[in-house]
Amino acid sequence: MTMIVPSLSPSAHAALLARLEDLQAQREQTAIESIPPGGSGDAADHAGNVEALIRLGELDARIAALQVQLQAPIAEAPAAQVAEIGSLVTLRFSDDDEDQQFLIGLVEQAGPGVEVITPTSPLGAVLIGARPGDELTYRVASGASMTVTLVGIGS
Repeated sequence: MTMIVPSLSPSAHAALLARLEDLQAQREQTAIESIPPGGSGDAADHAGNVEALIRLGELDARIAALQVQLQAPIAEAPAAQVAEIGSLVTLRFSDDDEDQQFLIGLVEQAGPGVEVITPTSPLGAVLIGARPGDELTYRVASGASMTVTLVGIGS
């Protein structure tokens, strides 16, 4: 059985790198805040230290997850345009006459005015590998089937 190794588009790779740098800067600041104050301090001082240490753990986990994702190879431009992680897709839902744009990616890639569809969601899963013009059907949490047309793919 052949295993498909997922790849990142250049724009997805750049967005993940930017997010990693931001998280690392947050971690540096939080590390400074977690240093216990000189002297014994009061209960409020110690509570702040505990909160900073918890935040450090959360940041470390997010940083580690991004570092793993960044190990994926960077995809070269495909001969035929297909939706992949990092693609900006234009969709038309069967119950709507207006097109809508979404980024297929991770929550960390969300930006102002850009909604994200995660590749592991039902819609994201059917979009990966789809081509403009494809009509796709997927199931929502309630079990209902939804249909969407992939109108176009941008970067």
